[in-house]
Amino acid sequence: MKKTWDVNVNGTVHTLEYKTGFGGPKITVNGQTYRAKSQNWFIVMVDYPIQIDGAELRVVAIGNKVDLAVNGVYLGSGEQYQPLHKVPAISNVFLGISCIGGFFLCGWLGLLIGILFGTIFYIRMGLKGKTGAVVGSFIACTVIQIILFVIVLMVQLSGYYYY
Repeated sequence: MKKTWDVNVNGTVHTLEYKTGFGGPKITVNGQTYRAKSQNWFIVMVDYPIQIDGAELRVVAIGNKVDLAVNGVYLGSGEQYQPLHKVPAISNVFLGISCIGGFFLCGWLGLLIGILFGTIFYIRMGLKGKTGAVVGSFIACTVIQIILFVIVLMVQLSGYYYY
């Protein structure tokens, strides 16, 4: 995935590029490439600060959603910048449990459900400070994974599956 921005700071246009691939996310500022490190093991969470001529720029990536914040405001959505370190620890714990538990219960489909719930609900709701919604989402994800596990188990026990 690649995303490029041309930002005008004090009359000078600067080019920023975010690119993911083998070796992790990379950020290029005016031709100079920097490696960014994800703050989470299961999904990409990058909050990379850049200072250009007194302006504070931040490349923020959560999963496959990437945006650039200039002086505290996201360019894409117009919302206020929220630092990723403000994500409650419970969101990351729930993400890990949903991914690992989902994989053991339902295989790759359970892992995918855990990642989707983690990026869509746990992290984004955690950034907004809605801990109750994070807990409710975790319960819903767990119920979905258990129902899927029971369905797969019943199909396997009944013998109506093909290899």
